[in-house]
Amino acid sequence: MISKSWKALCAAAALGLAAGGAFAQDKVPVRISFNQADTSPAWREVIKVFGDELEAKSNGRFQVTHYPGEVLHTVGDGFRAVATGITDISSAWPVYSVNSFNIVQGMDLPFAMPVSNVAAVRISDELYNDFLKAEYERMGILLAYNSTTPQMDILTTKPVRSLDDLRGLKIRAAGGTISKVIELLGAVPVTMTITDSYAAFQQGVVDGIVLSTADMVAYRMHEVGKYNYRIGISRVYIPSAVNKGFYNGLPDDLKTVFDSAASTAGYNYQQMYDRLTERALETMGTEGVEITIASDADRERINALVAPVWDAFVKANEGRPGPAAADFVTRIRELAAKYAEMSDEEILAIKDSAPVAGLR
Repeated sequence: MISKSWKALCAAAALGLAAGGAFAQDKVPVRISFNQADTSPAWREVIKVFGDELEAKSNGRFQVTHYPGEVLHTVGDGFRAVATGITDISSAWPVYSVNSFNIVQGMDLPFAMPVSNVAAVRISDELYNDFLKAEYERMGILLAYNSTTPQMDILTTKPVRSLDDLRGLKIRAAGGTISKVIELLGAVPVTMTITDSYAAFQQGVVDGIVLSTADMVAYRMHEVGKYNYRIGISRVYIPSAVNKGFYNGLPDDLKTVFDSAASTAGYNYQQMYDRLTERALETMGTEGVEITIASDADRERINALVAPVWDAFVKANEGRPGPAAADFVTRIRELAAKYAEMSDEEILAIKDSAPVAGLR
């Protein structure tokens, strides 16, 4: 017997495939799915706002249905779900399909981006066409908008107050570059999706997690781990995707609406993380989490330990077709230096005055 949930999934996919051609009707249904619940800040402050803006800016021609909490697919299945029409728009994160990407992995290089979350999304946009687009679209989807996590810290159940305290601890990581970094710091990386991490942390399968401080509280990890070692080691690239047939089938005026709302969503994601980080630190303070900022001596050691990751990235991609990894490294460093000198207000001012074209 076919389950009701499977019938619903097939029906959703059929709708998505049917939307692949040009829209003859005035009303355009849009399905937006996401891994977090509808009570999460990411849903309330970014994903839901994105859908609302699509409806408002199209004067109701876009008709959005929301699917929070992995009701249509898991976070690790984002690419397949968007590509096959199970959903129209969702997070599709390269870190969960790391073997399908080469240059894109450079987005997660340690200390590659400035501290500013707003700067991170502008840099991602400027890198996308020349370095990321071909690999990302090879997954059968188009980019909806770019975003990254904030810089990442480590939360543990055992006291960690210095780099030496990390040695031998099992640390959950998402995979790819960040797992390599954890290994270089002397810990043991354990790869798993974010949705599997709470139970593993709670049950002692891992001693800690590497995650942004904002996400530690968003995913309730601070209920388990009580030691936050703040090192800001790396970001993880977390773009969202749109179904290719859906987007290409839109009339030009609705493409313009989509592009505008998507750009706003990318920046909303980053500004949400600013607010979440502030709130997370307050929450941790009131709930007994010990917060340690890495000392200058530890930071110097960390920089030295992770430096080979950059060289390894370039070497691993030598001779591959497509953009050269060495060119990517040069460019991301140039952009990081440029935008580190600008305020968030200055960067946001050029979001509309000088938008990055050709992202789709």
